[in-house]
Amino acid sequence: MDWSKYSSLKSSKLASLGKEKQVMREAVSEVKDDKGQVVRASQAKEEREYIALSQKRWNSESGEAMDDDKREYSLSQLESEKERYDADMARAKAQSDGLAKAIEDFKKL
Repeated sequence: MDWSKYSSLKSSKLASLGKEKQVMREAVSEVKDDKGQVVRASQAKEEREYIALSQKRWNSESGEAMDDDKREYSLSQLESEKERYDADMARAKAQSDGLAKAIEDFKKL
């Protein structure tokens, strides 16, 4: 994801974060044999919730809408990615500051 475009995509309703559900196991009803003994026990439906980034997609040839692209994210993943970009910015700022000093010294010559 190009996070620099997130706000624009969100305001255009082309991308959004939202809660999703995934069925992990369908419900199973109890089955008994002719004697009334349970052959298969009932089990409840099992689901999990998660947060996903949904982005609209279109077929490039026909222009028809396709199913949204969905990618699961955790808060720790987003925070880790932000920390990585912040660290990159800090390194770039240090390089820029060093170059500014070199330019200053160069102009003195």
